[in-house]
Amino acid sequence: MIHFGFSLPGVLSLFPLIIPGSAAAIHAAGPIHELPPIAVRVNGATEIAGLASHAVSARLERPGTQFRQTFQRIPGLLMQDSFGGIDPPRLSVRGSGIQSAPVSRGLLLSFDGFPFSFADGSFNLALVETAWLRYATLTAGPGAGVPALGGALSFWSDSGTFSGDRLVRAGIGSYDTGVFTVHGDTRINDAELAGAGAATRTGGWRLHSEQKRESILASVRRPLTNDRADLTLRLYATRPRFEVPGPLSKTVALVNPRNISPAVTRDRPRRDTEYVQLGGRITVNDSDGHRSFGLAVVHHQDEFRQLLPNGISSSSGEDLNLFGDVRAHWDTARPQYTGLHVLLQVGSRHALRHRNTGGERGALIGDNRLLPYTATIALSHAVALSDAGELELGASAMHARRKINERFVTSENRPSMALNHSDAAVAPRISWSWEPVDAATLYLSWSRSYEPPTFDDLLYTTGPMPERILQSRSLEWQRGESWEGGVQWTSERLTWTAAAHYAPWRNEFLRLADPDGSSRGTVNAGKTLHYGWEISIDLLILKHEAVALRGWATYHRNHVRFDDDPVYKNKRLAGVPPHAGALGLRADMPGGWFVAPGLHWQTGPTWADHDNTLSHGGFGVIRIDFGLAHPSGWEIALACENLFDRSYIASTAGVLDRVPNPETTTLFLPGTPRRVEASIRYTW
Repeated sequence: MIHFGFSLPGVLSLFPLIIPGSAAAIHAAGPIHELPPIAVRVNGATEIAGLASHAVSARLERPGTQFRQTFQRIPGLLMQDSFGGIDPPRLSVRGSGIQSAPVSRGLLLSFDGFPFSFADGSFNLALVETAWLRYATLTAGPGAGVPALGGALSFWSDSGTFSGDRLVRAGIGSYDTGVFTVHGDTRINDAELAGAGAATRTGGWRLHSEQKRESILASVRRPLTNDRADLTLRLYATRPRFEVPGPLSKTVALVNPRNISPAVTRDRPRRDTEYVQLGGRITVNDSDGHRSFGLAVVHHQDEFRQLLPNGISSSSGEDLNLFGDVRAHWDTARPQYTGLHVLLQVGSRHALRHRNTGGERGALIGDNRLLPYTATIALSHAVALSDAGELELGASAMHARRKINERFVTSENRPSMALNHSDAAVAPRISWSWEPVDAATLYLSWSRSYEPPTFDDLLYTTGPMPERILQSRSLEWQRGESWEGGVQWTSERLTWTAAAHYAPWRNEFLRLADPDGSSRGTVNAGKTLHYGWEISIDLLILKHEAVALRGWATYHRNHVRFDDDPVYKNKRLAGVPPHAGALGLRADMPGGWFVAPGLHWQTGPTWADHDNTLSHGGFGVIRIDFGLAHPSGWEIALACENLFDRSYIASTAGVLDRVPNPETTTLFLPGTPRRVEASIRYTW
């Protein structure tokens, strides 16, 4: 079945093109140039080749171990800590993907211009080595034109930007934490070579919470026949391993947060993953525009020992990614450009599922060959309506298949897990922008997009414990239609953004319940609404000789609710805090001294269940960094997270349909207590 989303036929019937050039944001192939701390650009007028309309980029000044700490300056990107280390946070854009645990869908990711999401649309954030990251770009919502309703998130490492820096950094901290990072660029004849390594270890602040990760990255870029074209080869490998201390009841999470539940003691959950990506890309930049074509091959292995209800999953497989971007500028009386983006992902994965018997593999309940395929092709065209206005039209054509071949033979009387589901969709987009003055841009856009399910959505365990069995379920694609408007201001001293969005979703992937309260697993919901706004500001408050003071802040207002659902009426969806944000200052003083206090916060009740019976409240957690950055290249720093050692609930381990016993429900993840880290770095 093919879905046609042209609800604006009066305009879009005149434009038979496929997929917006905004999709190219996730695979920008050109070199990254120096950006201000926050950069906002509209309709491709960016300093990074190929970026999307309404993309927001941020320079990550002090990357760290925690994903939230690294990315908190990007407006629209909501992050809630899980266990406070390298483990995946609850990551969401405008309510996308928040229902899965751990969060593994809802966004399409790229790393140094290479695809980072798997072929079925899932991802594992523990595979992102945050120690090297330098820039990140978010194109939020269906307007990104990709098969993920949250949009596209790109991040760039030092090696991906060929910055010319060489550095080594070592740090130690609370809870037996140690980090080591090395990075270097060099030039041999015409070739630029870069390499990086990182190792992180922590004993964890909770019981059963040890974490480790080692990562390496190597890349080479060299010109081809002329200065306009170059070839980039890149290798990225990482191996995260971490114990999962699991959730607690609300009372225990606040009073005795170091504790673990009896279920964790019994089942000893942990996750061990290996990931290797090898890729190459040819890029051409000239007066006619930008062109790039690339290929990346991925090998991954994953062993996830979960609690008894979900068992122990083991998988290994390969993905093949083919991608290309073309951006052509037309020399006419009225400036215009055309963008084309293609992404083809195909994979094969051998997946086993065992029962968890006291932390060991029990009976085999699933043996499947998983065959994902996702293709996206995009074409957009933008034309200047006047000296200050621009109109962009485009559409996305998507096709995906999720095939489950069953290899498991059993005498048990149960339905087959075999499944073969494919579908296609066409998603249009229209965007208008206007620049009344050089520094300001106003924009308004309408878009539609679709997202196919991942294998984590299609496969689920069911039945009485401990005799759980593995089953599959076919799901319709979820889809979203979004109106967005905003204003963006970019100047030398001040950058600020304000954007509002309204998006009706259909067939959203949720864990719902029947009217009698029994679980139905992951199903397609009916109508849901995702709306709210995002604000960010970055201000150079003072700069005088050797003294500089800069402040920044982000704020997210998310309202995500059912829309006249037969069971949940208009109640809010679980897992999404209504208000969240972060702010910070950085003061640079004579002699190289600096101090940088910051705050991340949430307010309002965050529901743990769709029935809105159990929630956790807000918090405000202060962090402070200070140290000495000597002109010779040495830097000594001390950082303190949760300065006042506040007890709070950071997030939940997934969400529930209903909570029959709120006092004993183990769903809450306590926030990290006071933690101190000292580091020394040398750059040359």
